[in-house]
Order: sequence, then C-alpha cells, then structure tokens
Amino acid sequence: PESCLLASVCTGSWIYAHMGLLDGLAATNRKEPDRLEASHLGKTPIDRLAEIAPACRVSHARVVDAGRIVTAGGISSGMELGFHLLRRAGYDESFVADVARVMEYQRAYALYEHDIEYAAPVAATRLKTA
Repeated sequence: PESCLLASVCTGSWIYAHMGLLDGLAATNRKEPDRLEASHLGKTPIDRLAEIAPACRVSHARVVDAGRIVTAGGISSGMELGFHLLRRAGYDESFVADVARVMEYQRAYALYEHDIEYAAPVAATRLKTA
C-alpha cells in the first residue's frame, strides 16, 4: 500500500498511527468529546492520536491532506473528505458544490469548504545513539 492513497475518518487515523504511517506527517481526528471522554476517565480522540503517534503533527483542521494520507475529523468531516477527494481527482468547484447541493449539504459545505490543511511531511527527529 506504499503507493496508494489512504483516507480515514475519525478514529480511523488511530489505525494508521499504530502502523507508524503517520510518523513525520500531519493528521487529524475527532475533537469533541463524548460523555465518557469528557469525564475524568477519558481523553478526546485527537488527544489520543497525539499519544499514539508522537511523531505525528496533530492538526485541528477538519481535513488534513498529507499527500498519500488524508485524514478527517469526526464523522461529518467525512463529507468534506469526500468533497476534497473529488477535487483531488480533478473535478472543478462547481461540480463539487453541485454534489453538496444534491446531498442537501450546501449550508455546511459553505461553512467548511476551506477547513483543509495541506501539510507537507515534517522532518522526523532522530536521536543520536552512542
């Protein structure tokens, strides 16, 4: 899978993190806590992503395009991920906006269409060993 496009929504980025695929890249995850996560017992998924993948730069954007890997926040961010993938495939903005209209998502689309981070890979920090 080293040459294919990988995409994830919400906690799917944890899988990529556990595989080491997010090392040196930016990624996102869900930011709003559920009841357990909001209690003293939990952490938000985006905070867990930071723990699982310390070499990943965690972003609060709804969609993060790090080249081969594209991640989206909570489940509704999957809509923006889909629209973004249409753009990457070469479809123009009028087509993407029409898809949003047909899906009855045009108001939310207008709010979030620019909440995308295009992230270049970050240099990995290496520790010197004696």
